[in-house]
Parts: sequence; C-alpha cells; structure tokens
Amino acid sequence: MKKIALAMMLLAGVALSAPSVHAQVSDSENFVVSATIPLASAINIVAVEVDGQTGQFGNTVTALNFDPMVLDTGLGVFFPDHFFAIDIGTSGGAGTPSVTVTYTEGSNPNSPGNGLGWKSTLTFVQVTGLEPNQVETPLAAHGPKKLMKDLSGETVSSAEIAGGFLRMYAGIFTGDPNATIPEPANGEVFSLGDNAGSYSGTLTISATVV
Repeated sequence: MKKIALAMMLLAGVALSAPSVHAQVSDSENFVVSATIPLASAINIVAVEVDGQTGQFGNTVTALNFDPMVLDTGLGVFFPDHFFAIDIGTSGGAGTPSVTVTYTEGSNPNSPGNGLGWKSTLTFVQVTGLEPNQVETPLAAHGPKKLMKDLSGETVSSAEIAGGFLRMYAGIFTGDPNATIPEPANGEVFSLGDNAGSYSGTLTISATVV
C-alpha cells in the first residue's frame, strides 16, 4: 500500500510540474479617426485709418474720408495726411473668402471732367504671418495698385490669398515716381486746376466663403 501511495504522489507531482497549455486568443478592432472643422460663420470687412508719416494703424472707420486735404504750395497739389487699410477675414471657422470690389463715382465738381475715381487708388496685398511679423505680398495680377475708377467687379480669388488674408490700401493719387508700389500711369492729382467742392464715390466690397 505504501508503494501504491508513493507512486500516486509521484504522478501527482509530475502533473503539477508539467507546463500549462493555453489556447491562443486574438482579436482586432477598427476605429474610425475623424475631426470636423466648421466653415466660417462670418466675414469681417474692417477699415482703419493709417498715419501717412508713421504708417501707424489707428481707429476703425466706417467711411473713407481723406479730409483735410492740404495744399503743398511748392507742388500746387493737395494731399491728405492719412490713408486707409481695409482687411477682409473670417471668423467662427475655416475658409478663405473670394473678394469682389467695385467703385461707383459720386459727386464731381469737375463734371464733365474727371472726379475722385481718377484721383484715388486701391492697392491689393496678401498678408501672411502674425503681428508684429506680418508679411505683405503685393498682388501683381491686380495692379497691384489701381485707380478706383478702374475697379468694376475686380475679383481676388480665395486661391490668391490662401494661407493669409486680403488687405487693400485706399489712398489719394500722389504721382510720386519713387513710390514703393508704382502709381497707375493714368492717374491725376488734386491740384489748383480742380474745382472746389466735395468729391465722392462708393467702394463696394463683397466677400464669399464657399
């Protein structure tokens, strides 16, 4: 009996010391990875006055008033002391707008001669980067500076300003041959030869994000 019991104990020890055998288990799962960027919910068209001497941006404006026009007695030409920057951007989501610009002549004391559209300009630039390190790239396909009278459905596509936004500088024609961005060849200054009075026009800016 002792031999049988010993044999059983040995067999039990062998069974306990034998390696465990497990069946292999595997699984897999697919996870869809996604993110949704909303389309811009608003377009912002903002104009500010810019100091003509320092280039400092000032207050937001709702009209592009160049008064006071001051006579340079040496040249016999009238100049303002400021110009305007108009920025077009989006908010509330992604998207770069396409922009269309049209100028319509208003009151003209020179009539039937040339009015404000011949004596004012709009310059088109793409702005990239963040302040204070913004970079402006003139849009050669749009002049980059044109007389306002020549703006009739002028369209800047979203592709032209991708990666940045559109800025337009509105100013009075100076005829300066050394201007950083050349003045249009057929522009006219305000001179003593013009009639006194109030000259005006309307600049219509439309922007669309699709």
